[in-house]
Amino acid sequence: MSKLPYRQVHLDFHTSEKIEGIGKRFSKENFAAALREGHINSITLFSKCHHGWAYHPSAANKQHPHLDFDLLGAQLEVCRELGVRTEIYLSAGFDEKYAVEHKDHIIHQKDGYIGPFDQPCYHRLCFNTPYLDVLCAQIDEVMTKYEGLFDGIFLDIIAATPCYCDHCRKGMAEEGVDVENFDEVYAYAKRVYQKYCDAVDKVVFSHAPNMPIIHNDGGALFQGRKVAFRNTQHFEIESLPTGGWGYDHFPRAAAYARTLGKEFLGMTGKFHKSWGEFGGFKHPNALRYETALSNLCGARSSVGDQLHPDGEMDLSTYRLIGSAYGEVESREEWMIDSEYIADIGLLSAEGSVNSAYADDFDRAAMIGDGINQDIGANRMMLEGHYLYNVIDPEADFSGYKLIILPDNITVNGAFKKKLDDYLAGGGKLLLTGKSGVGSDGKFAFDFGADFGGEVELNPCYLRPEYELYPNGITSYVMYSKCYGLELSDDFAGEVRALRVDPYFNRTAEHFCSHYHTPYDRSKTGVGAIVTDKIGYIAWEIFSEYARFGAIHLKYAVIDIIDRLLGDEKTLSTSLGSLGVTSLMKQPTDNGERLVNHLAYAITKVRGANIEIIEDLPTVLDTRVTVKVAEKPSRVYIAPDGTELDFTYEDGKVSYVVPRFECSTLVVVE
Repeated sequence: MSKLPYRQVHLDFHTSEKIEGIGKRFSKENFAAALREGHINSITLFSKCHHGWAYHPSAANKQHPHLDFDLLGAQLEVCRELGVRTEIYLSAGFDEKYAVEHKDHIIHQKDGYIGPFDQPCYHRLCFNTPYLDVLCAQIDEVMTKYEGLFDGIFLDIIAATPCYCDHCRKGMAEEGVDVENFDEVYAYAKRVYQKYCDAVDKVVFSHAPNMPIIHNDGGALFQGRKVAFRNTQHFEIESLPTGGWGYDHFPRAAAYARTLGKEFLGMTGKFHKSWGEFGGFKHPNALRYETALSNLCGARSSVGDQLHPDGEMDLSTYRLIGSAYGEVESREEWMIDSEYIADIGLLSAEGSVNSAYADDFDRAAMIGDGINQDIGANRMMLEGHYLYNVIDPEADFSGYKLIILPDNITVNGAFKKKLDDYLAGGGKLLLTGKSGVGSDGKFAFDFGADFGGEVELNPCYLRPEYELYPNGITSYVMYSKCYGLELSDDFAGEVRALRVDPYFNRTAEHFCSHYHTPYDRSKTGVGAIVTDKIGYIAWEIFSEYARFGAIHLKYAVIDIIDRLLGDEKTLSTSLGSLGVTSLMKQPTDNGERLVNHLAYAITKVRGANIEIIEDLPTVLDTRVTVKVAEKPSRVYIAPDGTELDFTYEDGKVSYVVPRFECSTLVVVE
């Protein structure tokens, strides 16, 4: 059963020792009023900040020099009276007070650099130093002092970070690590990370064996399950769209998190920009959309705020948060204990190289230029309104109708065996670029085609054999690498697109026009094929979509996916490309029901690459068709109960949502 609340606030309180009067305007009445105004039922409160100060009497640390009472204890008391769940925050990786006094405990780069001290910044501390004992003593004090008064420990600025301090160099020498080999140094850093987690677990669990522990690394989940699962009960995915993450980061992280068997929440912020922005507010419509998107992706929500040094909660902030959380609260009945339904498993390159199957992959080739293939593929899944999860090789493949290997997922060893079993069980694959190729340079699967290696001419063009939406049959420029493809005599599929080569590569000796060489109609090859089990597109098309976003890229992929899924596709909708949708299965007293989430917002870049949401257009007449086993008894909008007309034919229910703004839930009973 669900335990994690849906409406959390992360209340930052990083406060300089140069500021006086800390907490002087704090009152229990103001604090309680803010929690009520914001519809808050969970909050993260500070024991220790990045500056290193404690916000309560402390023997293991030093209380902020200008705080004269137990601020954390007073906040916890209010939360207990209101029935609000609480987590206690300790800055782990940053403690600037300590760092200034112990420069030898700061993470060192290979050349010995530890960062500037003549600029306003923090310095990350190494957990392979005596600092770890100091941190554990601080955690132990919190666990003792406030035993039974809070519900989780949140530790911030945590990562497996390569370090060359004297302590790490000594440890690496003892283990025979080659400090000139980055991979070996990084592997050692991962062992230091596990040592840190073990130490924290020992302290926390000695007081409360079931206490949730969060190790926050800015929302990263793809460092491998051994790292992710050190978050003991749930994940908190930091993803502030205006803070550099963007609006498609969280859906990708959530699509992976929901495969890992733990509850999770999405952490956005009330800020116009990012953390620590006093007086910065996003439009209420943005926060409404972000919380709805979090719920649509199967997550709870957390909104970041920063408390003023004087301790007074800004009620404008909590009216802003309440405008979103009031809607969330009204819908919780249709979200609790729900399970996301997915047709497609999108294999993450980032997740693959950090998985237990890592030895089957070429890390440099798969993520050497970043994770554009993961980003581009995720965007296509969202815009194409597919029901999907992001998976790693350790996932159970059997529940997916289709698995996508984007652009450069090599197939060898145990991973190949797992895919062979998946195909033998009725599964299907979409391969692009170099994906599906083994270490021998050949396709790992027999589908009537031979891999020909990278095509020397660039850019090649894709010419569909059908009316590709929206511009029909023509030659579309493709800027990514292209690979040759030869069909065998026994090929039993369909060629969906040709490859058309340019006359020549653009060089100083021979070039044409302003940009690149046009296509030579006489030079053609095979560009995209589909069989009953496997589809293949000869370009690194997902990476290209992340970089350039040309519309023909997406619809060339959609064509292959829809042919592979066929009538097994669970959901189709007329929702525009800026809309997102999902389908949840929720148990009820009489069995189960389906809940279709729909959300729509217009993002706009303002200023220096800050994505904002202000306007929420009314979305009219959205058609949805869902594959269901039996005719529903009713279809309605939650929470208001408005009934929708529907039809049921050939195992599918169809309905039209007349209008919605921002988001809506359609319940299929």
